[in-house]
Amino acid sequence: MKHIDFVLGLHCHQPVGNFPEIMEAAYQDAYLPFLEAFERFAGLKAVLHFTGPLLVFFEKNHPDYLERISTLVQEGRLEILGGGFYEPILAVIPREDAREQLARMRRYLKQRFVQDPQGIWLAERVWEPSLPSLLVESDVRYIPIDDTHFHRVGLTGEALLGYSLTEDEGRPLGVFPIDGRLRYLIPFHPVKEILEYFQQTAAQHADPLLVLVDDGEKFGVWPGTKNWVYRDGWLENFFRVLSENASWLHTVTLSESFDKREPLGRVYLPTTSYFELGEWALPVDGIRRLDRLKQLLGEKLPEFHPLLSGGYWRNFFSKYPEADYMHKRMLRASRTISALPSDANGQQEARHHLLQAQSNDAYWHGLFGGIYLPHLRDAVWQNILKAETQAEQIGHHGQQWSNVSQTDIDADGHVEVILENERWTLVLSPRHGGMLYELSDKSISFNFLNTIARRPEVYHEKVKDARPATQEVISIHERLVAKETGLDRHLIYDRYRRGGLIDHLFPIHATLADIAAGREMDLIDLVGSSYSCEISTNERTRLVRLSRSVRLPKCELQLVKEISLTPGSEAIPVRYLVKHLSGEPLRACFGVEFNFGMAAGDAPDHYFQIPGREISDRRFASSGEEHDVEHLRLVNDWLGWALEIKALPPAHLWRHPIQTVNNSETGFELLYQASAVLFLWNLNLETSSTLRAELELRCET
Repeated sequence: MKHIDFVLGLHCHQPVGNFPEIMEAAYQDAYLPFLEAFERFAGLKAVLHFTGPLLVFFEKNHPDYLERISTLVQEGRLEILGGGFYEPILAVIPREDAREQLARMRRYLKQRFVQDPQGIWLAERVWEPSLPSLLVESDVRYIPIDDTHFHRVGLTGEALLGYSLTEDEGRPLGVFPIDGRLRYLIPFHPVKEILEYFQQTAAQHADPLLVLVDDGEKFGVWPGTKNWVYRDGWLENFFRVLSENASWLHTVTLSESFDKREPLGRVYLPTTSYFELGEWALPVDGIRRLDRLKQLLGEKLPEFHPLLSGGYWRNFFSKYPEADYMHKRMLRASRTISALPSDANGQQEARHHLLQAQSNDAYWHGLFGGIYLPHLRDAVWQNILKAETQAEQIGHHGQQWSNVSQTDIDADGHVEVILENERWTLVLSPRHGGMLYELSDKSISFNFLNTIARRPEVYHEKVKDARPATQEVISIHERLVAKETGLDRHLIYDRYRRGGLIDHLFPIHATLADIAAGREMDLIDLVGSSYSCEISTNERTRLVRLSRSVRLPKCELQLVKEISLTPGSEAIPVRYLVKHLSGEPLRACFGVEFNFGMAAGDAPDHYFQIPGREISDRRFASSGEEHDVEHLRLVNDWLGWALEIKALPPAHLWRHPIQTVNNSETGFELLYQASAVLFLWNLNLETSSTLRAELELRCET
């Protein structure tokens, strides 16, 4: 029988900010039992990749696991792949940061496993044609990447049974295609089917190489796989079959293949990633149209599917403005740090946090929770703010300071206003009703407005059809499971981005129930309109004045809000003026909305508090209204701080949770994102009469 070479590789990843108990469960359910099984089959070889957060976790909690891997590396049975230490999308971070991400991983692997990695794992296989020069500059010789990339340029058959060379700026890089069929066969199909696929490939081609490098979590973490892979013996059987057929079915490493084989040719891969990610990156209507195209192809789909593609990873920045804003804030922090002297005390600590803020998971969403997971967004924001605060302390020599500036921070063609001092960073959008995009307290490294709007997702159309979870072992791409009933009742969509200082004019009969249900009640769209912006400074105070004329059918108003900061100030004063300019008297309700991303909606140590008053349900995921509120506290006893808001005159208070229905590897689920809090004052205005209202925000630690 003809022979075949087979690379079996696992990419194991947990994001920055993931809960330690989840990482421990993944270790117990997948990483450890896979290694234990592999150790028993001495003739087999494999390739492993661990991302930095996992390696840090192992060093702290399971150093013996790393020692066992090191032993296998020294025996020549394991090849370890490098990569960006904190698993960034290399193409969308500054080149200097990308080189450092790669270098940190390389240094760690050389020291821990005494192996200098020749290849890397490319996060989410996000490829851009300029990457080869970056990678080769960082001493990378080859990468495994999806066969989808090769299909897009028309390659099939034997052109995918080895490796090819690509280049940028004359710097050549080896690219190994990951076999797409094996991705779906292993470990979900019987071993017999996989062996037949190897036999067919060996019989039909001369000296073929098949490569599988795929998620290690498939082997025990994905639903149903723990029992199937280990208890029911799938992995043991697979390794036994590989060993019994070793005379013609050779397990090899990427390094061996790269050294002994000649490249199959030159290829130039397009800007792309794996097929599913391209689908997820499309807008909802784009996903629907791609699905219709696949249906129209019918029986011809297998022939033409390799030439289909969806969007591209960067499109998540347009699909989710919150992801785009985090990304641009990360870039701002990177520029701030890069401007520091390289030998400045604390500069390396700032860079350490910056690199952690580049962990990719919270910047997008597909099958996994991604940007919809508050704890992952919190981890990004925490590291952005820690990096920035450290850099600012260096730049300002530890002195108190304040600043106000105007810049298009998110590169959307509209200028934002940044108001900041050594403690606070506020970012306002005059284009969007003077909304606060960010309210960050750097002393606790927390952005209180870290949330996401409720938007349609194409999988929402399937929520009603989802069934309870079973132990059926199928790919998570094929599961349709609901973790709870009645999720379709929560499919409410927002017409604007969730932030702070969102101004409203409601009819006097508007209710909390109307607002919580997403019913349009505003007399005029304030959040979707531009405010004029004036900035004034004196020796200490930095003040932003936002205003606009409001023309209603029967009257005209002037609306003004002012926000100011001084060096050393712990409080943020916000002053509102609503003045009746002309026309008939106005009887309405003026409201100011905040969407506070408080991380935990139902935890007993996260709660609302109104001093001197009992709240029947004080959870952040609760709804309620209160009259004559002068002082509201949002308490986080877990971390030991409370956000305080004082209102003058006392306000009517509405609050309700912002929750999203999301798909994940375990099924559809309801996630708490934020607490919408509205301060309301009744308007009974005649010509020249005015409402004046003030809010003061501070964080008590």
